Amino acid sequence: MRLLVTRPEPEATRTAERLRALGHEPVIAPMLETVFLDPKLPAIDPAAILVTSLNGVRSLTRWTLPAGWFALPVLAVGDRTAEAARDAGFRDVRSADGDGEALATLAIASLDPKRGPLFYPAATDRAGNWPDRLIAAGFTVRLVEAYRMDPVTNLADSVVTALREETIDGILAYSPRTASTLSRALKAVQPPLPLADVAFYALSPNVAAALDFDRVLAANEPTEDALLALIG
Repeated sequence: MRLLVTRPEPEATRTAERLRALGHEPVIAPMLETVFLDPKLPAIDPAAILVTSLNGVRSLTRWTLPAGWFALPVLAVGDRTAEAARDAGFRDVRSADGDGEALATLAIASLDPKRGPLFYPAATDRAGNWPDRLIAAGFTVRLVEAYRMDPVTNLADSVVTALREETIDGILAYSPRTASTLSRALKAVQPPLPLADVAFYALSPNVAAALDFDRVLAANEPTEDALLALIG
């Protein structure tokens, strides 16, 4: 199939490589662009670090971290983020293998709230309220907004042409914000695009909820492996 990949770079290129290996033809069209804010590193002595994306790991690497931080537990939302944290030099990395709720569950099960605050380098726009669970469990969460995801307002002309000529079979969406940005961009095109036969593949039900189209399918767990299995 010919599939539109809407996640930000460099993750879009990595997904495209996996799709090619499965025999598909990817078309990269990121709906969000990463902008790092480079805030000052807070003067804290954290008990652990929480990362919910590869950009969270990239934000960490932009600071000059105290050497001791690399021995702290790093709780990552999924396996790919955990791998990136290990590559960045962190030695005690644990994957929640899921979403923010899974990350909160892992933290509550494996960390002691009396040991100190949890450091969370986050995006300015965040989905879910899972940090509230940590606070309710007695943890202090020190959230620092380290990057933002700017929406792409218009689809590339080549993408619009491909959709109008009905040569795109499916579209992949990895986050609620990507999905809502994609929806706005698609619906802004005039005359309207013929999308009735296009399948939208969502990483999770939350992502699917932001896609108001005829054929929306959600992966049975919020991982890329599950999403690619959904595509078949």
